[in-house]
Amino acid sequence: MSEYTEVEQPFLQQLKALGWEIIDQGQEIPSDPAKSQRVSFRQWLLPEVFNRAVAALNPSADSGKNGGTWLTAKQLQDLQEQLLRQPNRTLLEANEAVQKLLFKAQVDVNEETGEQDPVVRLIDFDTPENNHFLAINQFRIDTPGAVRQFIILDIVLFVNGIPLAVVECKKGGPTCANPMAEAFAQLQRYMNRREDTARQGLKEGEPRLFHSNLLLIRSSGVEADYGTLTSGEEHFYPWKTQWPEADRVAEGMNAQQRLIHGMLNKANLLLMLRTCSVFMDTDGGPRIKVVCRYQQFRAAGKILQRLREGRTAEEKSGVVWHTQGSGKSLTMVFVARMLRASRDLHDYKLVLINDRTDLEQQLAETAALIGGRVNVIDSRAALRRDLATDQSDINMVMAHKFQIADQSLPPSVFEALGTYLAIPGKKTFGVVNASDRIVLMIDEAHRTQSSELGENIFEAFPNAARIAFTGTPLITERHGEKRTVKRFGEYIDQYKLMDAVADGTTLQILYEGRTSDAALNEKHAFETKFENLFKDRSEEELLAIKKKYGATGDILEAEQRIEAIAKDLVAHYLAHIFPNGFKAQVVCHSKLAAVRYQKAIHQALADTAAALRAAPAPDAEKIRQIDMLKAAVVISGDGTNEAAYITEGRKQARAWNAVENFCKPFAFDDPDQPYSAIAFLVVCDMLLTGFDAPIQQVMYLDKKIREHTLLQAIARTNRVKKGKQRGYVVDYVGLTHRLTEALTLYAATDEQQELASGLKNITSEVPVLQERYQRLLQLFAEHKVVGVRDFVEGRLASVEDEAAVVHAAVKLLKDEKQRADFDVYLKKFLASLDIILPHAAGQPYRVPAKRFGYILRVAKERYKDDTLNLGDAGQKVRDLINEHLISLGINPKVPPVELLSADFIEQLNQHAGDNAEAKASEMEHAIRKHCTVHHDEDPAFYKSLSEKVEQLIGRYQDEWEQLAEELEKLRKVAAAGRQQGKAGMSREATTFYEHIANEAFDGEVPASAQGKMRALMEAIVEILQRSIGSIDFWHNADKQKRTRSEIKTALTLTGIGELKTHRERIAVEIMRLAKNRHDALLQGVVGEQQP
Repeated sequence: MSEYTEVEQPFLQQLKALGWEIIDQGQEIPSDPAKSQRVSFRQWLLPEVFNRAVAALNPSADSGKNGGTWLTAKQLQDLQEQLLRQPNRTLLEANEAVQKLLFKAQVDVNEETGEQDPVVRLIDFDTPENNHFLAINQFRIDTPGAVRQFIILDIVLFVNGIPLAVVECKKGGPTCANPMAEAFAQLQRYMNRREDTARQGLKEGEPRLFHSNLLLIRSSGVEADYGTLTSGEEHFYPWKTQWPEADRVAEGMNAQQRLIHGMLNKANLLLMLRTCSVFMDTDGGPRIKVVCRYQQFRAAGKILQRLREGRTAEEKSGVVWHTQGSGKSLTMVFVARMLRASRDLHDYKLVLINDRTDLEQQLAETAALIGGRVNVIDSRAALRRDLATDQSDINMVMAHKFQIADQSLPPSVFEALGTYLAIPGKKTFGVVNASDRIVLMIDEAHRTQSSELGENIFEAFPNAARIAFTGTPLITERHGEKRTVKRFGEYIDQYKLMDAVADGTTLQILYEGRTSDAALNEKHAFETKFENLFKDRSEEELLAIKKKYGATGDILEAEQRIEAIAKDLVAHYLAHIFPNGFKAQVVCHSKLAAVRYQKAIHQALADTAAALRAAPAPDAEKIRQIDMLKAAVVISGDGTNEAAYITEGRKQARAWNAVENFCKPFAFDDPDQPYSAIAFLVVCDMLLTGFDAPIQQVMYLDKKIREHTLLQAIARTNRVKKGKQRGYVVDYVGLTHRLTEALTLYAATDEQQELASGLKNITSEVPVLQERYQRLLQLFAEHKVVGVRDFVEGRLASVEDEAAVVHAAVKLLKDEKQRADFDVYLKKFLASLDIILPHAAGQPYRVPAKRFGYILRVAKERYKDDTLNLGDAGQKVRDLINEHLISLGINPKVPPVELLSADFIEQLNQHAGDNAEAKASEMEHAIRKHCTVHHDEDPAFYKSLSEKVEQLIGRYQDEWEQLAEELEKLRKVAAAGRQQGKAGMSREATTFYEHIANEAFDGEVPASAQGKMRALMEAIVEILQRSIGSIDFWHNADKQKRTRSEIKTALTLTGIGELKTHRERIAVEIMRLAKNRHDALLQGVVGEQQP
């Protein structure tokens, strides 16, 4: 079974069932561009398909007009040029420009009506069936000047001849244990985005094919996920919804089938392109392209359905419960874009409401993604004026604008009344707009729903549809009338915390309480410091303080206490977080505490660096980096009379551009980015909600916060980023009971369990680590490989015993499925270990991690499988394993030694020792890989070598020494390549003879034609040697066309029927082989000219 039959064909057949036209080119290298609707393999747009489809979408008012469209042939060509030509733009810039054209393309004039700059429909978004949907497999693109002459994409999906999606299909095989990782690498290669290639200034793909790209899809036949052209591998996600069909239609489907049925059906694909694809700038990072996740698409669709079907404001309203970090703000954007794009709902007035001033800018940026002008309501007067109109516009307003005018009294009156509360007013807010064509989208609605602000919002828009977005709704009966669903209506869509963790869209959070335990890695050290701080208090007072620990500002602002915690959290950060390149947020009680924390953190960093300098063997690079680390205070102002320390802290944060630089990765070697070294953001109120910084992995809590604010705050650590296995919350103020209290907000047992599963104590990862370790051992035990536990735990007595176990383990991994399972199990084990280290509970697993890493490396070398790597592991465990490999003389950065390497035999003997089976196995896979890599240079020769490998393995089963000897002979043949010709032909003529024999005669040329074939191939080689050496031959289409024409004439004149009938295809195949053998052909000319 092959990648084609197991992955590509099922993919294509399911598309066909959805109404797509399919061009299945089999699994051979395409030689005729016409089969894929093109005249050249350089084209990525399908010109004739485009012209026909666009003409049909733009019909002429004159029904009798020939061709049926008002567009002229020149205008159709101009539209193609608009898509094709994106000069001096990056791939993302070109993609953004082309996407705008897909929504609104224009030509100079409608020659029928005289209209200037008329809009042309390139895609009919309203009626998907009016478009032409085409899927082509084995889509070849020639890449002159690149590392390879062409690329072949497994499947490309076209709408009206425009490529919208690329599918990379991969099946695990002898040299590929991780097909999904290999598919991602391949997609990056096609886009010319691999960093190592870019650094070398090389080209290996064709970015132009992706100028119109919406989706990148990768599939192994069972697994499947999608991303955009800017997505890292960690941001490829599954597609699970079948909306607008019920999700139950996907029961029994695998991930590939669910993705195709739910995402690639005609209507959903075009709706995603039109409304759910945006370009946005990231905090401290590059501009990216975002396509909706399935829960966002489903929720947006359900909201529109409710607006269509509801008869009253209550029936149209409801709650979207999507967990923190799952993209609620973008869901609001997609809802708004869907509304604007719909025929029946586009007239709704949109009002986006937020309740946090520090999130106003974020919501404004989010609103801007909707497109069009966003009206920011900046006063109560503007609210009543602008929101009272019947315009279907987009508005953004802060919840506090719904407050009734200030009713506070002068201090003297307060004193006289003996109160500091305002006297309740006599007026209510009143109606602003009674229309029923208004949608209120309220972000984190639970925070305002129970207040007077919530009542005022409802009163202002009595007939509006009210859509509440929240990650933490109020749901217990004790909230009574304040419950979120009671206020807004039933749930529209739910996407809970563990849904996001399971999908990989957020991370599980690990909680660690350090109030009285394990500070400075000693169980009672922090308790002792606490007691020393209050040593003059009585025993009763001390117990009372402990019971109410941290409840007063004086304690939480105490400098000695802050210094002790800062020392501990810096040690924790440097041991757990910093090695993987992540950053931290420190949440403290007050602005004064924040400023004191900044000072204490800087001192703790300086003390740590000093201690490292005094060590016997100081690590200069680590010391340099710690010296550069900074903590920044991010606090709000206190008006004109604020304390000087607050002013100074805010001034410094602005000068450092603290928030933006915190979001950037460390750039210790870049003198232009000194503030990327901001490792700690110290806050008290700001950035606790809505702050999206994937680089933040830990939150150090030293503030009493509760319920929703607590759950929202700790979710700052759950954003996904490469190398980040979990988020951490380290509690210095004793919030365990408050966390329990927060969880009890979720009344139903399953809802409490939902949150508890997503937020676990760090020690809860230890059983997971143990289970994953046992699963690794079980993999070998269930296949009767003995001694693996003793080997990885270092209990074997001799080197010989260890070598025998390694050989047996690696032998098991020859089977590609076992190798893939080992790769998955090991990465999960290492992920858990990375979470726990350097905690003492992880220490017993350090040696097994090193030794399993060694087995992985040996398997990678023996089977020449580049997909086996530790790229997804955290830096802590990578360093652990790499140090072990280096100590054994293995450089983990050096790829497996290849068959043509001068020291192949030497390295082989080192790897295999005296084990003939290991030697034969490594040689077998080296030959296989060599044949795969060099196949296109001499297809017949390398196909023959591969067949000989199979024959030898069948002939010498279990005779390892004999097999190794025979494979060594074959290795020498493979390394040398074809050296001479056959049957009186030159080497080059023989190469072309055997290849065309396979292409035209299934490998066996009839005896009557052999003489003519030999003479023909010699003549064709002469034609090629005479022509391809001219300047820029492979970049000059006219020169290639003349040579191809000469070859077709020669094929015709032979009188051989098979060659004459298939001369077009065979001529293309000869030219392709000539391009792959360019140097060899011209060397032949030089050799003949030598005396």
